[in-house]
Amino acid sequence: MLPPCRPRATMADDLTGGRVNYYLARISSPQREDQPAYQAECEDIIQALGMTFDEGCLFKALWRTAAARLGNGKPGQKVRYDAEKMVHYAGRILKQTPQ
Repeated sequence: MLPPCRPRATMADDLTGGRVNYYLARISSPQREDQPAYQAECEDIIQALGMTFDEGCLFKALWRTAAARLGNGKPGQKVRYDAEKMVHYAGRILKQTPQ
């Protein structure tokens, strides 16, 4: 028996800071032929690569923009807003990088 359907979440429900589906990506055809399909989680990738705070914020903004293009975006996501966040965090990274 299938579990009951969850009612469509409101924007307020989706913006709780908890686990959300727009930070998931289904990898149906991995580049390595011997690897099975899997589901990637944005936070797992950030942690696995040891990203800094600024790198993680930039990556999440990029992820949200791409996910929205595929129809799995954060409710109310605005491309310009996330692009401005990417520029902001890229600037912070540049300031911390030695010449």
